[in-house]
Amino acid sequence: MQIFLQMIGACSIVDVVVGLKNRDFGKVWVDLDADRRDEYPRSFTNVRMVYHVEGDVPEKLVRRTIEKSHEKYCSVSNSLSKDVEISWDLILHEK
Repeated sequence: MQIFLQMIGACSIVDVVVGLKNRDFGKVWVDLDADRRDEYPRSFTNVRMVYHVEGDVPEKLVRRTIEKSHEKYCSVSNSLSKDVEISWDLILHEK
């Protein structure tokens, strides 16, 4: 389950990097946390993600890229059951 959670982060962060390819940015990373059911199968009930982007990038562009990742492009997060809540936030860091 830990690896699956990391796969969600990796898949989505690739979408963010590709979406920012023509921008001046440095590091990009995501912090992940999740809750699981107490009963079996102990699947995720919610996933929380905090994206970090270092550089001079428009916040609106980054947010739109993250939204598109979860709506359409990230096959890992889109493989989750629709009752799994994915929430995220964004922190922009100066380079």
